[in-house]
Amino acid sequence: AARREPIPCALTMMGDEFGGDIPIGPFALIGDDSIGRGIVETLEGSRSPAVLMANHGPFTVGKDAHDAVKAAVMCEEVARTMSIAEQLGDVKPIPADMVDRLNDRYQHVYGQH
Repeated sequence: AARREPIPCALTMMGDEFGGDIPIGPFALIGDDSIGRGIVETLEGSRSPAVLMANHGPFTVGKDAHDAVKAAVMCEEVARTMSIAEQLGDVKPIPADMVDRLNDRYQHVYGQH
């Protein structure tokens, strides 16, 4: 959020849960509906249940509170892991077609039995 950059999808757990990069939303001041509008606009057309609002931090959504909290915990874990990975060198994103396959399997097959 502080760098105003999305978190690139370079971990299979990101493909599973977020369906791609964790997007970055616009900067918004607290006190009106700007943050809410920014979250909705950023997540439109995205599979991600998480958004990083520029210079603010993560916001998550879900079908219920449990799913939103799960996305928040995973977002924090991904941010920490990716931060460490970036310090070690170039991060290698997962190709988009593989992200699609990961997300489809996770959303429709994994844990469904």
